[in-house]
Formats: sequence, structure tokens, C-alpha cells
Amino acid sequence: MEQLSEEHPAIRDLYVRYALEIDEGHYERWIDCFTKDGKFDSPRFGRHAGHDGLRKFTAIYNESLGGAKVRHVITNILVDIDGDRASGTCYLIYYHTKHGKTDLAGVGGYRDKLRRVDGRWLFESRQVFIDGR
Repeated sequence: MEQLSEEHPAIRDLYVRYALEIDEGHYERWIDCFTKDGKFDSPRFGRHAGHDGLRKFTAIYNESLGGAKVRHVITNILVDIDGDRASGTCYLIYYHTKHGKTDLAGVGGYRDKLRRVDGRWLFESRQVFIDGR
């Protein structure tokens, strides 16, 4: 149980860092939240693998924003740790602001596989799910 209490804050920080980096357009730092072979799977943007694939995703994603500001609000994080691997899930509330108007753009969550690499927890895979799809 001691290992769990020590690891959960680092994993929670990864979830937060993921959201903050993409929302602020720090795409290389967002990519660094993933393992080198990390995968991101989105119902809207498709599947992207490896850092080069994730970099291509960020270009497509940035273009799709059309100058809007977005906020990924991640909550209800639940993680099950097994040594240097973990599985997790959380809720996602996604806001989109443009021309002074903020809209709730989506509600859903993520299903995650995590791996500890050189002492750092990283996403091995993230699958987005959107409620109602």
C-alpha cells in the first residue's frame, strides 16, 4: 500500500500536465507526456502512434481550433498500479471559447495505459471516449 500512496501524486500530476500543455499550445511538452511508442486514439481525430505520429496529431488539432481557446477539465481520476505499469480512467469536460463565447464542446473521458520509464509515469496509450457517441 505504501507504493500506491507514493505513486498516485506523480500520476495525478501527469494527468494535469497533459491537459495544461495541450490547452496552452505547448505541444512538445504534451508529447513528452507519452512513452516513445505512445498511442493517442480519438473518435474525432483518429489514432496516432509514436512521437512523430503525436506531432502530426498536434498540427491537425491546432488547425482545427481556428484560433479558439480550449480547456480540458479532467476529473474523477482512478488509477490501478501494478509495478511499473498502470491502468487509469478519468472524466473529461471540454470547453471551447471563441469571440468571447464559451461553449461546452464535449463530455466524456479517457481510458489509459501508463508505464513508468526512468522513474517518470507516462501514457502508453490514451483512448478518448465522448458520451453519446
